[in-house]
Order: sequence, then C-alpha cells, then structure tokens
Amino acid sequence: MPTSSMTRRLRTSANVASTLTLSCVVLGSLTNSLPVCADETASVAQSAVKMDESEIGRVSVQKIAVEDQTDQLAKQAIAELGLDEANVIQQVSATSPVKSFSTRDALAPLMDAKGTAGNAEDHRLHPPIDDHPLGWALGFAKAHADHIRQNVSDYSCKLIKRERIDGELQTPQIMDLAVRVEQSNEQGDVSPLSVFLQYQSPRTLRDRRVLYIEGENEGKARVRKGGGALSYLVLSIDPHGRQAKEQSNYPITDIGFDKIMSRLIGLIEFDMENDPTGDNTEVTYFRNARVMGRPATHIQIVHPSKEGGVTFHRANAYIDDELHVPIRLEVYDWPAAEGDSPELKEEYTYADLKLNVGLANATFASTRLKGKLDGPVGLTQSDVKASPNAVAKD
Repeated sequence: MPTSSMTRRLRTSANVASTLTLSCVVLGSLTNSLPVCADETASVAQSAVKMDESEIGRVSVQKIAVEDQTDQLAKQAIAELGLDEANVIQQVSATSPVKSFSTRDALAPLMDAKGTAGNAEDHRLHPPIDDHPLGWALGFAKAHADHIRQNVSDYSCKLIKRERIDGELQTPQIMDLAVRVEQSNEQGDVSPLSVFLQYQSPRTLRDRRVLYIEGENEGKARVRKGGGALSYLVLSIDPHGRQAKEQSNYPITDIGFDKIMSRLIGLIEFDMENDPTGDNTEVTYFRNARVMGRPATHIQIVHPSKEGGVTFHRANAYIDDELHVPIRLEVYDWPAAEGDSPELKEEYTYADLKLNVGLANATFASTRLKGKLDGPVGLTQSDVKASPNAVAKD
C-alpha cells in the first residue's frame, strides 16, 4: 500500500462500489457453487520506493496476485478462450507521488471528450466541491455520468464474473456480452435497452445464451440452457423472479453504465444528507493504474467497521481514463472472525471492451438462441454482410 506521502485519503459513500457493480449484471450459473472463504486478492506484493520532492516522476507498483482455488479455475477458463491471463486477472496499480489529488486533475481526461470542453458553466470545469467529504466524489460521478449519457450508445466485451450467493462464492464465469442502451433517433424512434450474451465457461454453462429486450416477451429474458444435456432448451425467465435472484446478485434490467452512474449520484447525494461526517470511510485514489493494459484510476474504499449501515468492508473500482467507464470492480465483506481475511462478495472485470461499435439489430434477434452461433456476439452491419449465417446456423 502506498504511504501517506503518495496519496491523499478522502471520504466517500459506503454505497459507491456496490452500486457500480450493477453495471456488470448477467444471469448466473445454475450449477453447484464452490465455497471459498479467503481473500481472493490476498497476496499483495508491493515494491516500496522512497520518494522526495526530486523524485516526483517515479511510481510505486503493487501487483495483486492470484493464488486461491477459484482463481486457478479462472485461469483454466481463460486458457480455454486463448486469452492471456496476465492481461485479464493480474492487475497493476501505480500511484504518482503527488501530495494532493485535485478535482481538476481527476476530471482532466474528460475535458477533451466530445461536447464537454469550452463551456465555462460545465460542472466538469467547476465541480461541486465543498467541505463535505463526498463533494469530490459527487463531481467525479456527475462528470462521468454526463459523458456516458452523451457518448456511449452500445458496447461489447468479455466479462469475467465472480459473485458470492447465499454465502458461497460461485465458480468464475466468462461470457461474451453485447449491450445497446436505450436511445432515440432524430425522428423520435426509441430503441429499448437490449442485451445478448453467450457463456464461454465454465464447461457446464458453455454456450448458454441470454437475450433481453426491454418491453418485449412480457419483460422476461429468453435463456438458452447451454452446458450438457438439453442444452438447446429455451426458457423465459423473469429477471426479478426467484429463479433469477438465486443465480445472480442483480437483475439484468439494471445493466448499463448510464443507469449505474445515475444511481451512484443519487446515493452520494443521499449520503451527503444522512452521513455528514463519513468517519467510517477511508478512500485512496491511485493514479496511473493499469488494468489489462488499460490506463485507469483506481479508487479503493475501506470501511473499518459496520457502523452507520455500510454494506461492505473494502472495495476497489478501476475507471478507464480514456473510456471513462469501470473496467474492474471488487467488493469484500468484513472478516468472519478476528484474524481472518475479508471475503470476496463480488468481482467483475471487463476485457476487450469496445464502445460505440454500432451494434446491428441482428445482434438481438431471437433466432440467435437457436442452432450454432456463428460470428461474434456483438454484430455490426459489416459482420452481417460478411457472414449471412451470423444470426443463426442450424
């Protein structure tokens, strides 16, 4: 962990990381869970570097290792996909030895974003900073929320997901994901939130496919079972029903970076009114972090005790400095007993994230739940033209 001379500790909302995790929602495994009671990023090897004013350009690097049984399963799944595990699971955080983490510096990457520069009244240039410890976090959240609403229409990625459900940490899951947010064109035609995903691992879920289009199929998601026997079966699942809740911490209806940031702002404003001191929250901002080779800002939140109704012990959020969306999120519960390690509650990593690819309507065709899926999960018009069988191939 960087020394106090390297970072500035701030206070923020106990609900921040839990809310951000909603951006990674999918329907979960129907298989048996794997109990793991350990700090899943427990081994932290830090290279300590002494710094003074003359060494302002140097950084200290900490690597978060992967050692427990669950991560070994994740490695196996990643190997099956042909991905480089070092770029997906292992992450590196680097912190510049600055004496302060100013709001203007933190929002600087957004200044050059389309539609955000040059307006003197824009809160990106003048974020709402006051004496409240959440003032900085509120400005940060509003800036990113506006950027996402204005600039993100769809995205595709590989999602690596782990969740603890009913006290047991589930087997790591990897899936290809395509999302198109609700939007309207110049003629006023509205395209609803649309989600399509395909599981790649574990083997028991391979080729499970989930299709959800807001307002269609009576609000239910269509799920192709995948895995082994009867893999071709397609069921309609209520995203808010008991079956869905047993398999995932959050409903698929809450997916989307735009919705997440709106919820985050509401929670921060709520906490500013109801938690005026924030004495039980410690936050460290790591600049120049890198996740999967992407430049990011790492925000670490720690609640030493359960006082005040906070919902987690420790959380790590990595926000891409160029894409301005979260690319890795971790949430830990308090240790079960004194001397124990914190327990991982949730972990989500976005790999190969592509924004605004122009997803075609064919991406969300119900025929993609049938037969063999050919082509990428997120289809563009070019993909459809190049591969007429990309929608479905019996």
